Amino acid sequence: MKSKLLLTGLMAAVLTACGGGGGDSAPAAAAPTTKISGTAAVGAAIANATVQAKCASGSGTATTAADGTFTINIANLQRPCVLSVSAPDGTVLHSVIEAGTGTAVVANITPLTELITAALAKGDTNAFFAQFDANAQARLTAANLTDANGTVRQLLLGLFDLTGVDAIKGTLVAANGANAGNALDKLLDQLGAGLTKAKTSLADLSSAVGNNAGAAAIQTILQPASDSCAGLRTGKYWAISQGSLSLSSFDAATSALTLLDAQGNATNIQLPFTPFSGQACRFSTNANSTVNDVMVSKSGIALVRNVSNPGGSLLLPGLLIPAQKISLAELAGTWNAVGYERDNASEVFAPTRLTFTLAADGKFTAGAACTGVSSCTPWQPADLPTLAATSSGAFTLTDTSGTEAVAVFKGTDGLYTAVIARANGIVIASKQVARPLPVVGSTNSYWDATFMPNLSVVMDIASTTIQSVDAATGTYTRKRASDGRLDAWTQNSPTPGLRYRGKSSDTTAREGISLVLGNTGVGVLISLDPASLFFDISVNRPQ
Repeated sequence: MKSKLLLTGLMAAVLTACGGGGGDSAPAAAAPTTKISGTAAVGAAIANATVQAKCASGSGTATTAADGTFTINIANLQRPCVLSVSAPDGTVLHSVIEAGTGTAVVANITPLTELITAALAKGDTNAFFAQFDANAQARLTAANLTDANGTVRQLLLGLFDLTGVDAIKGTLVAANGANAGNALDKLLDQLGAGLTKAKTSLADLSSAVGNNAGAAAIQTILQPASDSCAGLRTGKYWAISQGSLSLSSFDAATSALTLLDAQGNATNIQLPFTPFSGQACRFSTNANSTVNDVMVSKSGIALVRNVSNPGGSLLLPGLLIPAQKISLAELAGTWNAVGYERDNASEVFAPTRLTFTLAADGKFTAGAACTGVSSCTPWQPADLPTLAATSSGAFTLTDTSGTEAVAVFKGTDGLYTAVIARANGIVIASKQVARPLPVVGSTNSYWDATFMPNLSVVMDIASTTIQSVDAATGTYTRKRASDGRLDAWTQNSPTPGLRYRGKSSDTTAREGISLVLGNTGVGVLISLDPASLFFDISVNRPQ
């Protein structure tokens, strides 16, 4: 029996080896290979750099040639894909390939494709590449790619003409050696020159696109910047102070602010911005014996502190805000607001805090005046204001007490800041958005202007370092360099977007509530300490 089994097994092996059992066997089919090709360039070719491709299934790398061209062959590839390469300055650029079939695809990698990737990712492109999970892959459809192209084209309208341009799949010949590059490459040169003139990085522009900041914010950061301050750019600004809102125009080439009349025409009043020695983005202005100290944030919002004026009276802080085209409907949502106000001219100023909800048609649907941390008194329906857009691009706020001017700014993070020029005060507001906790070890340097009830001002240049963070409780500590004072903050308290500070153990830090205005570089603090009811505005200094 055993011998027969062995013989049977041997015969089966022989038959199999000889193709027995029904004819010749077919060889295994070769795995299909997809070729990804393109050019990596920033105007000049990106030579000798590693291109990475990561797909729904399959990945690969290649090294760019001297002219920036590359080819990646990947077996069994399944689209969509995302690609990356590092530019000579260290900036990481990305590109995409939408879902579909075909064994030969083109994907250039340039600053323009980085912006298209940001529009598709709706966030950080580096994280999009690193994760590239099912949610990320689902966004890479042909329809979404078309929309992303249109979004970038619209955002750059008036600055760069991308009509008919296919930055990802179009023919790109990059400048290298004696080759000057083709039309698409020259667009990259124009974009690079524009970013340099505006002192805006591609990373900042990509972040703004990914944050869905919109044309208003992006047009602002792409205007020519002052040689002495990246945040101070050519364009129109709202000058806003107690009971006053006026339009002005800044020229980065001459470093002067020209006041405009009600029709937007230039007047003969010019305010030259004279730089402070050793302090970038801080200026002095002097017109008709009125001297102002101007501190400019990275966003262009500037704190204007009056130093002297002919009347001799002290004044509330003023602000310069880049003028943007913002629709009323964009402002719908629930807001935080802090201010420094008084009921009439015979009283001193005191901190105030408000919350309100605004509908898309400009009607307030709810509102409350708050004291302390948790006590808020709702407004009566008859007292709810209405916000309306003006032909000049500003807004007016109307309630039973009258009408006040409002200026609104949208940052590159997509968040809004509103400033209300009250006849007896100033109110600064921002939509309620939960803010992330800071990172241990991060530092910040800022100008700090503290306005007391009689409007005397204490000025300081401060710097702080984050010492500890407790994610479970939403708290962190911050140490001040000048005296070692340790502040303890609770993030998103008492409402999302605010932060609360208790009185420090050495009592030098007053109890207060702070409103950080998105990523503008500006923050506002109101004191809750009855012994010292101040109003504080800080402006981050350039790093």
